Amino acid sequence: MKKSYYSLALALLLCSSSFTLYAQDDISSIFKSGMADLNRVAEGYLKPAGNGFSAGLGSNWYNTAEVHKKFGFDLTFGVGAVQAPAEDRMFSITGLTNLRPTVAGTTEAPSFAGSGNGIGLELMQPKYLTDGTTQNPLWDNGNGKITSFTTPGGVSRYVPAASIQLTLGLPFINDVSLRLVPAVTVKGFKTSEWGIGIKHNFKQWIPVVSALPFDASFLLAYTKFDMKYTFPASAQITPDKLVSGGLDYIADPSSSDYSDQAMNISANAVTANVIVSKNFLFITPYLGFGFTRSNFDLTMAGNYPTLGDPVKEGNTYKMQINNMPDPVKISQSELMPGATIGLRAKILMVLSVHAQYTLQKYPTAMVGLGFSFR
Repeated sequence: MKKSYYSLALALLLCSSSFTLYAQDDISSIFKSGMADLNRVAEGYLKPAGNGFSAGLGSNWYNTAEVHKKFGFDLTFGVGAVQAPAEDRMFSITGLTNLRPTVAGTTEAPSFAGSGNGIGLELMQPKYLTDGTTQNPLWDNGNGKITSFTTPGGVSRYVPAASIQLTLGLPFINDVSLRLVPAVTVKGFKTSEWGIGIKHNFKQWIPVVSALPFDASFLLAYTKFDMKYTFPASAQITPDKLVSGGLDYIADPSSSDYSDQAMNISANAVTANVIVSKNFLFITPYLGFGFTRSNFDLTMAGNYPTLGDPVKEGNTYKMQINNMPDPVKISQSELMPGATIGLRAKILMVLSVHAQYTLQKYPTAMVGLGFSFR
């Protein structure tokens, strides 16, 4: 298996620069899908990675229902993983316009969260698909195939998640939590992240219940992540990477400059939970019930070549290259009701550790370390 710049970019984007994605085939192969099917194939493959990353943004906002006293604070670090559900580990290839599977009867391909190798797809001449004839009857024995490629293979059903959070207690028994990663540019990557959360002890307002020996609060939090990756010259998608097997191509006359290619990602998550916890000396079990609303947008920005139809030039046939600005635009969102169960343990006066699991469509497991002055 070879490591591609596009796979590396995707992994760094979706996993907070924490691991490298290895794929069976270069993601540039997706651009052999042609303009009609490009977004369909790209979205099917990348959907679980984007949704998993967005779900991770909405995790680990709390590890107890207890709020700080006025001007108490803590600093908490968390790491974990989000698991893609079984139904998102494959994507359907039925209903494609100009693509058909190399092996007849194949209806699904592995997504980012799947396993195994990708599946073979053939880009067909539109005329062959409509009336059974080819623009070049000698091409591939007249079966109408322009080219073939293999979709990227599965990488991992788990997407890493991480958080750094500062929480401050304010009057009226409220906690305000902040997440902030200033814009950083490293090796073509520009990233930024911020988030804000408010936790309020509503138990104090309920007669009789306010005297019971447990804590109950409500949390509302929002997280926003942005990243741009500018492809280096060696990783740019150019016409010669789309044409193989001795074929030649006719360049798009509009432009042969592909230096502005980039991948832009924007993701956010809104989390709302009711939390209940109980202190037992140095151990605090807690439960949370609510929902996470996640949104993920990916754009392959810039000028990109895509395969057009074969064109006769003299006595030979060549592939026509059609340039397309911002050819891939993927937008995904999930509304996930869920329940969180966790345990927090104080190991020193100001040091605690916690572990939690959130059962939702994209289940999330997190562990954390906190320095607290309540």
